[in-house]
Amino acid sequence: MKTITIGRSSKCDIIVPNELISRRHAEISLIGNQYVYKDVSKNGTNIGGRIICNEKIVIAPDANVLLANQVPLPWAQIYALLPLQGIKPYESQTVAYQDENYIHSMPPFQKDELGVGWGILAFFIPIAGWIMYFCWKDRTPHRASQAAIIAWISFGIGFFLNIIALS
Repeated sequence: MKTITIGRSSKCDIIVPNELISRRHAEISLIGNQYVYKDVSKNGTNIGGRIICNEKIVIAPDANVLLANQVPLPWAQIYALLPLQGIKPYESQTVAYQDENYIHSMPPFQKDELGVGWGILAFFIPIAGWIMYFCWKDRTPHRASQAAIIAWISFGIGFFLNIIALS
């Protein structure tokens, strides 16, 4: 585990010459190919809109981190001093949640490949077919049975695709 220090002091690994920054403002460690940010300042740090003081948080590369709520974290220097293995910077953002005084990060949400529109269609096509069946079953039974068959087939296909998508 390698740790670097960030602050105003010349003894820090990364020097940030700003009066708002503490002499020793923060520490960043590389643990298991993840950055662990520890605020050790009096002015705190804004991480993704949340102010932390004297806390640890796992942060993703290029997370929105403001030292003393104003000065951006110098990511280029961090990448140079603590390079990640097999991960390119700028691929993700930090999404934080708290669990017993420790803040974790989650990977960003993955892009929806099929889109929400297809999910809505997969829901409404069977319903429309069953409604047509009940509206037509007395006057045109042949057309009603075709609508019901299409409804059941589309229901089965949608169900099957959902099972595949969840696995």
